[in-house]
Amino acid sequence: MRYERITISVPTDVAAKAQRAADAGLVDSVSGYFTDLANREPDWAEARAALSEMLDEVGGVSPEADSWARGILGLDEALVPLSPPAEGAA
Repeated sequence: MRYERITISVPTDVAAKAQRAADAGLVDSVSGYFTDLANREPDWAEARAALSEMLDEVGGVSPEADSWARGILGLDEALVPLSPPAEGAA
């Protein structure tokens, strides 16, 4: 596996939590802590692209279906658009 060095900023308590995990031998290093977290998290950008492609294939969803899905998934409409913007929309 190839590695790439990146720099991230996290809250002090999160950095301390990662360091404690490394010190306790639960992970190889602080980098390993964040790598493990990222590996467990789904690739949401890839999932969104797949959803967008499916919506394009079926012509989108009705506002009622969109509202129902948001309710079931607990999504905030302002933060998580399910449907692509309408053509000509800003």
